[in-house]
Amino acid sequence: MHVRDLQAGDVLLFSAEEGSWISKAITWLTDAPVSHAAMTYQIPTKMIEETPPAVRVAEATMRFPGRTVHVMRLNKPIDDFKPVMDVAAQYLNGEAPYATNNLYLLGILLLYKKFTPSDTAQKIIMRILKRLTGRLLNAINQHKYPDKHPMVCSQFVFECYQEAGKAFQLTIRSGNLQSDSTRTSLLHKAFKYKPQTSQIDSLESEQASDEELAKELFEAMNNETLLATGTVADELLEAIHDFAKVLHGVSQQVDLDKADSKQGIAILQAQSSMFVTPGDLLQHCPELRHIGDIKIK
Repeated sequence: MHVRDLQAGDVLLFSAEEGSWISKAITWLTDAPVSHAAMTYQIPTKMIEETPPAVRVAEATMRFPGRTVHVMRLNKPIDDFKPVMDVAAQYLNGEAPYATNNLYLLGILLLYKKFTPSDTAQKIIMRILKRLTGRLLNAINQHKYPDKHPMVCSQFVFECYQEAGKAFQLTIRSGNLQSDSTRTSLLHKAFKYKPQTSQIDSLESEQASDEELAKELFEAMNNETLLATGTVADELLEAIHDFAKVLHGVSQQVDLDKADSKQGIAILQAQSSMFVTPGDLLQHCPELRHIGDIKIK
């Protein structure tokens, strides 16, 4: 398939980025071969995506090299995708924030996935959440609040379709994070936990880069002998509450002293049932069909 064969509204799902540990970790957590989602915008060579620092339009040929792009298209005839394009334009004009790049997607996946990570992985997850907490805290301190709750790339594509009207509605069946596992998520465990000592005012500066954190996490998670000890450290649960607190502040446009971790966790829980991963759009969305792949060296 060639870029010129794309149509407005085509869903573009990207294979893991070569050399990116964040991409590797996302594909591992979702058990899917894709780690990023975008959408063809208005003309075949343009695509719109949620990526740092906000929703943006990019040249497709500039974003495709080195990755396999799985192209998905609505499986029923639609003459005009203008409603979907209009929703995307609203997000573009509103500069909907991606929050903190793909590390944010990775962090949310770690909260939602039904598993108990090893002690080693828990310590790395805590460091990732603290980094995300610090970045969201900067948004509060600078009073740069989003118009809507921060979204990840695949959620952005999904919402563009959902908000365009009934004819464009998508559904996710047996999604990547909706398995009937007997395990519970870290978010569920945090909901039952009563926080004791907030670390927000004394967040330590993390020396490792986002990619280095993701590499450490991937290597810890990929060692199956280390998984599922059954116990989640209080320190990690505290970190989840701190993250939820600043997320509540950003989402509700309130200062930190008025933000509440329980309400932040409630926001995350409400979203978890509707959360869409790039893998869901590829493997679990019956309204989309795979029409081909694009590979540009």
